[in-house]
Amino acid sequence: LVQVIAFSAYSLWYVIFAGHGFAPVLSNSLIPILTIVTAGMIGLRTNSSYDRFWEGRKLWSGLVANIRNATRILWFSVAKNDNDGEGEANDNEEIKQAIRLFIALAIAIKHRLREENGVGYLDLKNLIPYAYRKFEEKHEYALEEHESQNSHSSEAVISEKRNMNISDNINKYYETRNIPIDITHMIYNYINMFKKQDKLDSSTFYTINSLIHSMTEIYTGFERIFTTPIPLAYSVHLKQMITLYILALPPQLYEKLGWYTVPITAIATFTFFGVDAIGSEIENPFGYDINDLPVDDYCSNLRKEIESLFEERP
Repeated sequence: LVQVIAFSAYSLWYVIFAGHGFAPVLSNSLIPILTIVTAGMIGLRTNSSYDRFWEGRKLWSGLVANIRNATRILWFSVAKNDNDGEGEANDNEEIKQAIRLFIALAIAIKHRLREENGVGYLDLKNLIPYAYRKFEEKHEYALEEHESQNSHSSEAVISEKRNMNISDNINKYYETRNIPIDITHMIYNYINMFKKQDKLDSSTFYTINSLIHSMTEIYTGFERIFTTPIPLAYSVHLKQMITLYILALPPQLYEKLGWYTVPITAIATFTFFGVDAIGSEIENPFGYDINDLPVDDYCSNLRKEIESLFEERP
C-alpha cells in the first residue's frame, strides 16, 4: 500500500509537470525490455519461495506418515506381546510414554522451526519425561519464588535482575540442545529396552528404527529450509529493479496515455511489489502468519489421532 501511494503520487507529479513541458518524455521502446527482465526476476523469486513452501508441506506429510506407521507398529506389537496380565498397567504406561514421544517429536520440531527454545510449552512439556525437563522446571520454580517476594523498590529491582539471569540460563541451556534430536534418542532407548525385554522382535525393532532414521532425515530437511534464506543480495537487487522499472514507466507512458499514466503506474506497482511480497511471505512457512502452513493444526490433529490408539487393544 505504501509503495502504491508513493509511486502513484510520483506519476501524478510527473504528469502535471509533463503537461506543462517541465518533464522529459521518453520513447516507450524500453518497456518491453525492462518488463521481460523484471518479470523474469520476480518469477524466479516467487518460484523459489513457493518451492520452499511446498517442500515444507511435503516434508511435514512425510513426518506424519512415519509417525503414524511407527506408533501403530509399536502399540500393537508391544501391547500384544505384553498382554499377559502381570504388571500390565506399568508396562502399558511405558508403551504410552514411548508413543507420546513421537507426538513430542513433531511438536518439538514445530517449536524449533520457530526459534522457540525450551520444553516448557503447554503442548510439549507433558509429553517429555521429567528427567529431561527438570532443569527448566527447577528454574521456573525459582522464578515463582522470586516473584512472590515483597515488592519493595530495591527488592523488586533485584528480583527482576534475578529473573532475567534465570531466563538467560534456561535459554543458553536449550540453545545448546537440539531437542528434536534428543527426543529421537529417547525413542530409540525405549524401543531398545522393549527389544531387550523381548517385547519387540528383531524385525519390528529394525522397522521402527528405520522409521526413526527417516524422521531424522525429514527433520534435517526442515532445517535446510529454515537455515537457508534467500540471498540478501538477490532480494535487495530485485527491489531495486522493481523501483527503477516503476520510476521509468511515467516518462514512457505519458505520450500515449496522458492522465491514464497514473492508474496504470498504480496497477503496475501493486502487481510487481505484491508478487515480491508474496515471495517474502511464504519463503519461511513455519511461523504464525496467516499465509504460513497451519503447523499447529497438524500437530493437534496428529496428537488426537495417535492418542486414540490407546483406546484400542490388539
